[in-house]
Amino acid sequence: MPVLLALEDSLERVRSGLRSRSRRISGRVGEELAEQMARPGKMLRARFCLLLGAALGVETAKSEAAARGMEFVHNASLLHDDCVDLARLRRGRPTPNEVFGVNVALLLGDMAFAQGLEEVVDLTPQSAKRMISTAREMAVGELQEEFLKGSVGVTVEAYLGVISRKTGALFEWCGATLSELSSLPHAAADPPRLGSAAGMLLQIVDDIQDYTLTEAASGKEPGRDLCEGRLTLPAILAFNDPAARPAFLKLWGAGGGIASVRRMAQFLETSGHLDAARARARELVSSIRAWAAALPVRPYSQNFCGFIDAMERREF
Repeated sequence: MPVLLALEDSLERVRSGLRSRSRRISGRVGEELAEQMARPGKMLRARFCLLLGAALGVETAKSEAAARGMEFVHNASLLHDDCVDLARLRRGRPTPNEVFGVNVALLLGDMAFAQGLEEVVDLTPQSAKRMISTAREMAVGELQEEFLKGSVGVTVEAYLGVISRKTGALFEWCGATLSELSSLPHAAADPPRLGSAAGMLLQIVDDIQDYTLTEAASGKEPGRDLCEGRLTLPAILAFNDPAARPAFLKLWGAGGGIASVRRMAQFLETSGHLDAARARARELVSSIRAWAAALPVRPYSQNFCGFIDAMERREF
């Protein structure tokens, strides 16, 4: 079976598994609420997990279970994040906190995390314990980001530390768990650090796209970082550039709103700081490719590298 066809078949089984888990509890909380817990998005985490598992020679059913766990925990984090940010849109639809209220959305997030833990509890001796530590790291990253809101004194190092926790930690969990499941010779440290770098890459691309994609393309409100006073990599690079700092601070002080977001996006593009952020993303891609080259199942490692390239270039 061709590699890409096999991946799509696995992804459909993961989606089906997400739906079946939500149906199990729909009789207790209602179908409309239950499906919010398991609604799939871009499935980038599942794709990452399945391709990395194949490159490590992991049994497909186990990679699919890990992928379901990742998707549930990711959905839990989104449900909670949207409550914190009072976001109105996610994946092109009104957020659960907008439709059902913050309290209901928070509880749905708790349920999604519990389901994610159930998916992985029997995968390896350490998988559940590692997932609990991962959830803690994700929460720490979100708290650190919350504390930094409104500040222009955010360094690149601080930003990278935050995204390594809030986004990189779940990918790192995946790499460590699949490494433990693999019986083929490989450097055990490579999959988790490759995973962390892939999560950070995903977040940097998201932060660039917050200034470049329309609502129709991204499925969420553009310019959320500026509206919430959150400095991400393009803005941090602009602030740290003495030639750009005065103009940046003037735009930053204007606050949010569609017009302000457009002006900031245009400034970051013309000043070269969006391109500088894109260059940082490409550096991560190079590191990931170097680690992936050593994965034991060569044809799948090549497909995995193609996926990483697509993550860096994506426009959604």
